[in-house]
Amino acid sequence: MTAPTSKDIAIIIPARNEAERIGACLRALNGQFASRVRIILVLNNTDDETHEVALETASRLALDVEILERVLTSEEGVGTARRIGCDYAIGQMPHLQYLLTTDADCVAAPDWISRNIDLLQSADAVCGKIELLASEKGVLDGMDPALATNEGQYRKLVQTVYARYAPRSADIDGTHGEAAGASLAFRKTAYQLIGGFETIKCGEDRQIIRAIRSAGRRVLHTDDAVVYASCRLTGRAVGGMSDALKARIEGTDYLVDDCLPDADWLVANARMGTLGVWPPIVPESGRVHVRDLPRHIQTLNSFVSLIQVPIAEAALPATTEGRASSQSAALRYRRGPACVPAGPTSQDSPVSVGFNTEQPIPTDRQMPPLKGE
Repeated sequence: MTAPTSKDIAIIIPARNEAERIGACLRALNGQFASRVRIILVLNNTDDETHEVALETASRLALDVEILERVLTSEEGVGTARRIGCDYAIGQMPHLQYLLTTDADCVAAPDWISRNIDLLQSADAVCGKIELLASEKGVLDGMDPALATNEGQYRKLVQTVYARYAPRSADIDGTHGEAAGASLAFRKTAYQLIGGFETIKCGEDRQIIRAIRSAGRRVLHTDDAVVYASCRLTGRAVGGMSDALKARIEGTDYLVDDCLPDADWLVANARMGTLGVWPPIVPESGRVHVRDLPRHIQTLNSFVSLIQVPIAEAALPATTEGRASSQSAALRYRRGPACVPAGPTSQDSPVSVGFNTEQPIPTDRQMPPLKGE
């Protein structure tokens, strides 16, 4: 591995026992901005042939790959591995401008790097789209399509509320809204501004996007930068995509994505103007069960429908004169909306719900504070 002197793009890939998949991951990056790219593979707690396979693949394709080997503690995980790789790139690449991350069981689209770099010309962070490898989708045949459709519909409603009521989150309206470590890209300046990835076991991807938004930097959620993820059911990170897929295939009353809070909590905080930036991280005790989604969908459908009338009358707290002040409306009304794709039509699936606008939406359900609130 030669030490580049002018390369300005680093791709960080954490890996643990990925001998079967790391070859495909690296091959997908071959030929993409080779003169500007250095790949940093962070092997952690690995006892298979990942190092040997990666070394052979890099040598055969003339890829610039640096392999770091680390032993992480039980309190550390993929967040730590991503940070190790980013820290190394910042320290060893004097011309570094861009940091991209993906996962060892993923295959990037042929234009993944170029699309990310193009988008980073007008943004500080880019959250790409995660699709499933076509050759492995059969494992999902056991999923209940109705549950998947409901989860997709609820995600769309939650993002609509966040886009209109949460600070610096208007851009998520109508997007996939995800922030998966399998496809993230940053300007180095933005990454350093917020202190980088947290050294946590899981959830570091959403946390860093929250931090970048909170710092007032621009985040894009795009369908243009695509990575294809495996459908394996035995993953490397607890609470990651593999665990999510397994729960959905088993057909149990699983917990939906942890960026989708309880509807009553969401409505109450939207009305009070106390939502944090997107994406939220819902604590385990506040997660929503998939079988309860129809009720949550009804609640948010009702609330979102009220947004169509003047916001000061429909959803904001009243002043002593009985109306929301125009200043409050200006401050609080903002127009705008490891993830398992809910299905190609799930976000567009209509859910017909009747409601009585005279009936107050319940807001008394208590839920622990969301991280970052």
